[in-house]
Amino acid sequence: MLRGAAGLAAGAVPAVAMTGEAVAAPRPDAAVTIAAAERLAAAQDPYLRRKQLWMFEVLDDNGDGAVTPADTMQFAHRLARLTGHAEDSPRAQQMVTTVNRIWHALVVKPAWVPDPKKLGTEEFVVVMANSVAETPDKTLQYIGVITNLAFAMADEDHDGRVTRDEAIRLGTEVLRVGRNHAEYAWEVLDADADGYLGYAEVLMAVTDFITSLDPRAPGNLALGRV
Repeated sequence: MLRGAAGLAAGAVPAVAMTGEAVAAPRPDAAVTIAAAERLAAAQDPYLRRKQLWMFEVLDDNGDGAVTPADTMQFAHRLARLTGHAEDSPRAQQMVTTVNRIWHALVVKPAWVPDPKKLGTEEFVVVMANSVAETPDKTLQYIGVITNLAFAMADEDHDGRVTRDEAIRLGTEVLRVGRNHAEYAWEVLDADADGYLGYAEVLMAVTDFITSLDPRAPGNLALGRV
């Protein structure tokens, strides 16, 4: 469940000395920041954790038990290959640049993990849990950006719709799920049985999967089945 920025606690006093001179706020110790991030991840709903572990498996491109920036690049390249874009095409390069920026914003900058260049399973969970709980606006922003880019690449005929075949290929070749899983996902998301998905339907599904605690939400039924 997303929670908004907490805001100032009641009665909080600005960091200004009685003389009126500004006092620099103390910089939190990295170990303290990491420990707090780990506690938040451990206390999150177990359902979110199971979905995060599913995401980890999708992104761990070489199966070595870690997700690195190189792994996220491979995810972008898989999407490019699926949609017929050369890896050096403008659209593919836009995706690569965006993925790099998201890694920096959600992994490097917050200092939630000891090594921002390599995430083991638990470190990945810590990053995802804290991103959803502590920086919800930024998380939703990046969900929108990535979904928009992926949708534009998957929409091969540029008609604003993703067909059944396009969606199933996206599931099997990019998300690397079984065909039965991909076909089930299509049935869930194409609830009106009109034979295609619009951008809004896809965005809602991705947002559900990353943030929602409701197992019946379309995104959770379609993407995770956890």
